[in-house]
Amino acid sequence: MRVEFHGLTFDLPAGWVDIAGDLPEGSPPTLAKETDGCGAIQFSIAKYRSGEKPNVDVDVLRTFMIQFCNHNSIDVRHITQHESEGIVSVGVLSETTEKLLSAWYMSNGNDFVFMTYLCLADEDYLEELDVARSIVSSISF
Repeated sequence: MRVEFHGLTFDLPAGWVDIAGDLPEGSPPTLAKETDGCGAIQFSIAKYRSGEKPNVDVDVLRTFMIQFCNHNSIDVRHITQHESEGIVSVGVLSETTEKLLSAWYMSNGNDFVFMTYLCLADEDYLEELDVARSIVSSISF
């Protein structure tokens, strides 16, 4: 189902819901499986409103991701990048025995999204990671 969520539009699979209301006040927009989920997807969104346009490209997003990786002890060699239909994204995947973290910086040149998927170690996380990836690939601003 195509949904609008905090200024973004994307495909949201059945069974995934907004759980931000169940989190501490000030938590970012958050999605999770309604039942039997092992992780959550969170969004930080910055929309261009006025002033000098940011003119974001893949190099800017890559710099952000390198800083994120350095801050979270993630190997920067795991960074990937993708450009499609005017949207640039840079992502990384980090897996330990305890958790899986995937993160993406995305931009249409003016607006930014930082999206994370975090899951504690569980045999179902690969299916949820695929959902997170499908949401990323379907985002439009």
